[in-house]
Order: sequence, then structure tokens, then C-alpha cells
Amino acid sequence: MAKQRSNPKQEAFHRFLSRMELEDRSFTMADIVEHTGYPLKGTVKAKVSRSEWKNVLERTGPDEFKAKPVQHLSKVEFAHLCSVKEMHEPEALPLSGKLLEKSTHAALSAMELYNKPDFKYREESFCILMVNAWELLLKAKLLHANKEEEACLWQKDKEGNVVRSRSGNPRTVTIGEAITAAQLDPVLCDHLFALIEFRDNAIHLLNDSPMLKLKVQEVGTASLRNYLELVKEWFSTDLSRYNFYLMPMSFFHPHELQSYSINTETKQHRNLLRYIGDLEAKQEQQADLRFSIGLELRTEFVKSKLRYAPDDPSAISVKIESEEAFRRKYPWRYKEELIPALNKRYKDFKVGPKFHALKKQIEANTACSGERHLDWNNPKGQKKRFYSPEIMKEFDKHYTKAKP
Repeated sequence: MAKQRSNPKQEAFHRFLSRMELEDRSFTMADIVEHTGYPLKGTVKAKVSRSEWKNVLERTGPDEFKAKPVQHLSKVEFAHLCSVKEMHEPEALPLSGKLLEKSTHAALSAMELYNKPDFKYREESFCILMVNAWELLLKAKLLHANKEEEACLWQKDKEGNVVRSRSGNPRTVTIGEAITAAQLDPVLCDHLFALIEFRDNAIHLLNDSPMLKLKVQEVGTASLRNYLELVKEWFSTDLSRYNFYLMPMSFFHPHELQSYSINTETKQHRNLLRYIGDLEAKQEQQADLRFSIGLELRTEFVKSKLRYAPDDPSAISVKIESEEAFRRKYPWRYKEELIPALNKRYKDFKVGPKFHALKKQIEANTACSGERHLDWNNPKGQKKRFYSPEIMKEFDKHYTKAKP
């Protein structure tokens, strides 16, 4: 055996893996960084992707690992196993990881096709690819939850036999069945079924009207936002390096359709629009706005100008201070929206000293709460505090969610 040198970070890595092995716990790349001092991008991600640590790590998910037996190893033996000279063929991702990658590719393709300047099958292509992205993501979630057992994705008949395709391969569950199995948030379920309905109408007949184009854009924008949220939550994968957005320019806008009546649509289009409208009306009754059926994009053209910060005349800043902007950012009142949302979301929530202490602490975060004068034009008048739905993410850290 060639002599290998150990170093403090590698020794910390050895201690960390030994503890994980002893406790039989899984961990992420971020955990390795925290307990060893190795940089994430320059070392951990590189060594994992090149399988340099294959002898001491076992990948169990896209960003989940377990330690191989290392407690008995000396420092030199551990260093030898971590050596590049001991590398094997690159370790393949588990099936859930492969599905997550394909899902991300489908979502990016949907967005890129939609954003092409003169693409003739824009809305239809987006819906088809985005539904595919969601189906693959849900199946990756189910596989990960079932320890990569592919049988969890197979369709079965009433007798429990596997349903097979024309080629003899097992048929996998439909996206509707995957939605049910994943036990998603009700609003997210409604959103996905709205997207699926657009997809089905595009594939089986026709989606072709100004109002439908607008609704696809609104549902599509919400879909990208919902998708990013769950990829990060389920697989600790940050997709912020991609520009996930749909261009709002040169499309139909609400002000262009104010006098538009769905009665001028074909029966098929009327049915589809009413279905989406019913889902959106149902969503308005929900206090928890983590997910959305659709998101409206509002744009307006105004003459631009530079505005100077009042406390620093030499600094140029762009400031938007308007009552409408404040209301959009902080739509919740304390008794009318915030408290009902908390009562509905958590099974152990109670208005008391703990809550008031947390609320006071969280209110200091302007992403969660803001204060304004009740009379916008009277700066000396009474003030009132309002809240953003983003505040729920902070309360999530301290309370237990109720089952959906």
C-alpha cells in the first residue's frame, strides 16, 4: 500500500463519517462542509461528482449519503481510500436522481420554447413539457421515499398484478395517481390538475384563443414558482442558477381583455376556462398562499427617471413607494388573515407568550412584515402592521404542520 498523508480536514472527515456510521444516519454535502471545513464548490461537489470518495461514501439520493464502514480504519488507511488513485468508475445516480435531472431538463425546455420570439406552438408545448416535468418530479419523490424500489411506480390491477404495456414492460402510475400518492397541498393539487387540463386539451383537440393564451401564461408562471419551491424542499436542490421566468412582453394583458367575453369562445374553450375559473375562486378562500393556481403578471410603461435617496443625496436609487406596492407585498392583516392561517397550518399553534415573542422577533424581518400609516397621506397619523405570506416560512421553524 502506498503511503498516504492525512491532514486536519481529512481527519475531521474521518471523524464525521465514523459518527454517521455509528448512528446510522444519512447526511448531505452541506453537512460534510459544516463538519470538515472543506469548501462546497471547490472540493466537496467536485470529489462527489468525480467519485473520489466512492470508497467511503454511499449515495442514497440526489444529495443524500451514508457512510461506508470507516470506524476501524487508521488515519493512513482512510487517507488511502480517499486517494484519487483508488477511484472507480463514476457512481451512477439512483433512479430518483436521474428522474430529477430529466424533470429539470423538461422544465427548462418548456420555459425556453415558450420564450422564443416567434414560436407557433408556444402554449401547447409549454403545457406538454411542464406536465412531463411535474410527473418526473413526483415519481422521483415517490422513489426516494420508497428507498429506490421501482415497484412503487408500477400500476396494478384489482388482483394486485402488475399492469404491462404492449412491449411487456410494467406500466408506471399516471401523474394523477402520483399526485395522490405524494399527498400534496390541496392548492398545489388544483394547480397541477389545471395544468394537466390545458395539456390534455392541447393534445387531444385545440387550445387557441386570446383568453386561453393569457390563462396559460398565468398558470405557467405559478407552475414554475411552485416547481422551484418543491425541488428545493424535496431534494435540497437550488435551481436559482437558471432564470426561471416567462417573458410577459408582447402577450395579451388583462387590460386588453377587460371587455372580452368567454361567450364568444367555442364550447370546449368555455368549459376549460370555467374549470380554471372555479379553481381560482376556490383558491381565494385559502389563507395559506404558499402555492398558487395562477399568477397574474402586471406590466405598465411609464417614463423612467432617477430618484435620489433622501438620506444620501449622492446615492442614486430606484424606489417604489406606493400604497398599491405595499398592499401587494403585505396583503395580510393580523386578526383577519394571519391568525386564521396559523390556526389552519399548525396542529400545535396557540396564541400565547411563545407566539408573541416569535411574532415580535419575526416582525423585524421586512420580508415578512411591514408597518404603514392608516392614512397614507398623513405621515403623523396612526400606524398599523401588515404581513406577507412569506412569514409562514419562519413560523414553520417553530410549529408542527397539521396533516393536509
